[in-house]
Amino acid sequence: MQKLTHSSSAATKTTPLGGKVWFCLLFFGLIGQIAWIVENMYFAKFMQDEFVDEAWATTLMVAFSAVFATAATVVMGAICDKTGKRSVFVSWGFIIWGLTIMVFALFPIDYSPEQLKGLVAGIIIMDCVMSWVGSSANDAAFNTWLTDMTDTTNRGKADTVLSMMPVFAMVVVFIGLDSLTAKGTEKWWLFFLILGAIPIVSGIVGLFVLKDKHGLPKNTNPNFGKELIYGFRPSVIKKNKMLYIALAGSGIAGASMQVYMSYLINFVERTLGMQDYVMPLAVIIVSSAVLAGLIGFLMDKFGRKHFFIPLVVAAVVGTLGIYLLKFLGTSDTAALLGMLIPVGIVTMTAELSVSGVFVSSFRDYIPKGKEGCFQGIRMFLFVLLPMIIGPAIGNAIIDSSGWYGWYEPMGEEVLFYPYEMFLGAAIVALFTLIPAVIVRSKDAETRARLLAERDSDTKADGTDIAENDVVNAESEM
Repeated sequence: MQKLTHSSSAATKTTPLGGKVWFCLLFFGLIGQIAWIVENMYFAKFMQDEFVDEAWATTLMVAFSAVFATAATVVMGAICDKTGKRSVFVSWGFIIWGLTIMVFALFPIDYSPEQLKGLVAGIIIMDCVMSWVGSSANDAAFNTWLTDMTDTTNRGKADTVLSMMPVFAMVVVFIGLDSLTAKGTEKWWLFFLILGAIPIVSGIVGLFVLKDKHGLPKNTNPNFGKELIYGFRPSVIKKNKMLYIALAGSGIAGASMQVYMSYLINFVERTLGMQDYVMPLAVIIVSSAVLAGLIGFLMDKFGRKHFFIPLVVAAVVGTLGIYLLKFLGTSDTAALLGMLIPVGIVTMTAELSVSGVFVSSFRDYIPKGKEGCFQGIRMFLFVLLPMIIGPAIGNAIIDSSGWYGWYEPMGEEVLFYPYEMFLGAAIVALFTLIPAVIVRSKDAETRARLLAERDSDTKADGTDIAENDVVNAESEM
């Protein structure tokens, strides 16, 4: 039996993505996450501040939206393969996505008690509608497009950069729009109108700049129903088991993050007592993004196998470090910041990079012609399960360790979110080591095979191959 191995003595020459691909990756990646930050953080804040300040409401909203987002990705991913098109679904999807966000401007924050249940139900329903449209455009069509445009030598940086977009989106929204959500002076209607307009404009831009890869095949299977469940078939899972293990790794890491993510803003505001949290979070976010980008570059240059274990360990240590802030025994904001910023940088850098290393590995294992079908599986393992499991764990921790107390800025009793959320996140993150070890063990072999395919295609085109990209065949004992 033969296996292909790439020379370990030299760095690999990466396939350039080109300026237009980088622009689309950065532009649509950022805009998509600006839109998603509404669902991931501000819908939770909207619900907690204006309607129901209890964890069950947020957990229910997150879980339902994750189900609809996953279903949408399964359906639209199969349609992308069926039609051989991606860009048209991205562009028009972003336009409709923006319109669904604008609908939330219609929800009143002054209401009678008998209206509360109807408003909560309406918010959850519209969140599901928005999630369906957003996932169709972003998680299905855009991620299929990105899989088409990348290969094993540039996916580390591409997916790590893409994983940075949520934190850049947080900076944009925190600095530009967060003041519109401040209790007592809130202008939620304007907040939702502005955030809805952003994807609408980007979708219009996409109609002119976003192009599909040339020569994409169409899935000719007349049984569309079978294509919808393609990635869920036992035979497909058995044949592509490494793909699922890579996604399991990203899913466990995602569940760890989701233990606290929906409650993060109010944790910083209430529990840490930092009303002016925008600049500290911006420092953490920007620093983490720069470091994660550097790690993504190094992954592509030297191979991902060197990064799996250290990144998982860093994620565990970082979240555990935030929990340990509880024992500082101080309410001094400067002292808290002195600990929070470095620990936050470690945590966020690790979490962004862990996402990048697993998702880029997942893309390596996707069979040709099934790029769209497997986006639904990605959503199931990377989004749906983490967004159900993570908040459920967070909810249980909040119920057992959270407390109500007087909160002066709001002039009322509120729920204070406990440090124990981060201890729970650290424990969940530990389990990421299992898929990390397995995927790492196969990374070099998979990388060599894909490099051989790339170099073979390059030779067929008559292009010179760099000397350090020679791939050798060795016997497998």
